Amino acid sequence: MYSNFYINKQSGTYSETLEAYGLGNLLYEILHRNNVSGIKITIEDLGYQHLIKTNKPITEAYIDNLPFFQIFKFIKKEVNQSMPTGIAEYFDYPANKAIQDDYKAKFAQIEKLKSEGEKKAAKKALNEEKLSEFGKSMDPEFDVYREAQGNINYPNFLSLFSNYFDNKLNFKELIRLIIVNYSDSNFLFEKIKKLIPDSSSTFSDFIKPVQLYNPNQGKGNNKIKANGFDFSKATIQSNWISESMKISGALSYMVCQYVKVGSSYDMKIYVPEFNQVSLKGARDVLTDFKKYLKSTSPIKLDILNILDFTAKFIKYSEEYNGKVNKTLKGFHSVYQKDLGQNKAVANIAFINTPDFVEYNNQEEALEWIEILEQQRNLISNIKELGDSMQGLQAYRNFLGSIGNMALDYFSHFSYWYGNYLMQQLTKGNKFVRTFKIEHLNKFYQNMSTQELNLTEIIKNDGFEAVAKAIRKSTVSLQYTPKDQRKFEIRYGLAQQLQNKAKSKEDLATFIGEFIGTYNAETARNAEKNGGKPSRANVKDEELIQFYSLLDKNPPRLIGALLSSYGFALNKKEAPESEVQDDENNQEEN
Repeated sequence: MYSNFYINKQSGTYSETLEAYGLGNLLYEILHRNNVSGIKITIEDLGYQHLIKTNKPITEAYIDNLPFFQIFKFIKKEVNQSMPTGIAEYFDYPANKAIQDDYKAKFAQIEKLKSEGEKKAAKKALNEEKLSEFGKSMDPEFDVYREAQGNINYPNFLSLFSNYFDNKLNFKELIRLIIVNYSDSNFLFEKIKKLIPDSSSTFSDFIKPVQLYNPNQGKGNNKIKANGFDFSKATIQSNWISESMKISGALSYMVCQYVKVGSSYDMKIYVPEFNQVSLKGARDVLTDFKKYLKSTSPIKLDILNILDFTAKFIKYSEEYNGKVNKTLKGFHSVYQKDLGQNKAVANIAFINTPDFVEYNNQEEALEWIEILEQQRNLISNIKELGDSMQGLQAYRNFLGSIGNMALDYFSHFSYWYGNYLMQQLTKGNKFVRTFKIEHLNKFYQNMSTQELNLTEIIKNDGFEAVAKAIRKSTVSLQYTPKDQRKFEIRYGLAQQLQNKAKSKEDLATFIGEFIGTYNAETARNAEKNGGKPSRANVKDEELIQFYSLLDKNPPRLIGALLSSYGFALNKKEAPESEVQDDENNQEEN
């Protein structure tokens, strides 16, 4: 009986993760086709290897009872392509591509509408129609088999598919060999008969790895094909086993998205990695996640995907037990550059799950879903151009960092975003979003450490009063109709904050002068309004509390926190309906 299976990590990429998912798929099929109920397959990261466990052991009898089945579905590449005899279920690339092209054409027609209201309503209706067809007429796996059917990858796919399909009589023994290959059982390999003669051309024992499933494999890295098929020598090393598991895993758990760069389209590949997860749980999260994929620029795509996937994970999680990254590690990410006929791997990275996302009950879980969705909307409406790339890079680094490093990156983003927000609002950009004060509170509370109590700072009466004064001088006025404004907008305040926060003396002087001007303007307004001020002064005792806070903390930190809260709005102040940028409705290509 077999219940524990191991895959050693060697590549430092998502290759072995795909292999683990693929093996999990196979284990489920073996049990399911033997009418076993209550199946649970879990994948656990042991650091140096993946452990795949079944709650119901695989027995020799289960293997002996197996009929032939597709380890992974056949991919139909061409409209007139003849199908293997007896294959009823397959991925129909031409048919699914036609559906995708039809939706893109419809979206293009909507763009020609002159009325923004009509355009928005038409896009919403078409998006809803498309979502309703996801998983029905539209395959969730389309993004992956679109790449698998390409000229570079398809021969690899056909060879591996044929290994099983052309050797149906030996199918049970092939499955047994796979099970033994990954099992912790002390199986005697000599008991397995040599299935395929050395002279046979119907079995590909060693397969050239392709970059889609092995991003670290390039030209010259592929292993030499062996002449014979000797199980006793090739079992552990045989590529046909691991490569077929990777294809199965990729079709179920890989995400392929195009990003437009100039006149061409590069591709980003994502594969989620968990510390421990049930196979079904991972699949549920990924399927829901894939429904809402949109094309955008490279850095934003990393940010939006990790925010989205984290929110989906929380939505499907049945446990409320602390930090999300204890379970969901993040995404493997690969950037493939378009070279015309081929694609080349330009970058291999890992995007960590945010360390600050933590919840212990359903109410907190729902709150984090709201926060992550709001952050997604905020980031979506930043155009990845010019210095925006630096701001987005800082935010991406913030999501993947911990402790003081995360705080440093978020501080950098806060300074930049304060400037960006004011510039965009001045230009009349109706799509730009503000941070919500309630969400910032959650961020900083969860980033507090024993050495640095951020909650103590942001809840300080003096800090709150100064931040509110900045807000009332900048972003609040931007959202106030011009004919209702009682005060002049202070432009350039975010940049001044960043410049003056280099020393305590400069920041203290700057805040003192700013509050002096702020209080004077408030007093003049009160005189014109019969003694009733339109906004509250900053009291002397509040300013003293702020200076005391500044004495005990780094000026760059205080300046960054002021930039965060000074250009944010609470839920009551925020516009009732925030418009979604058209970029969020871009179609996948």
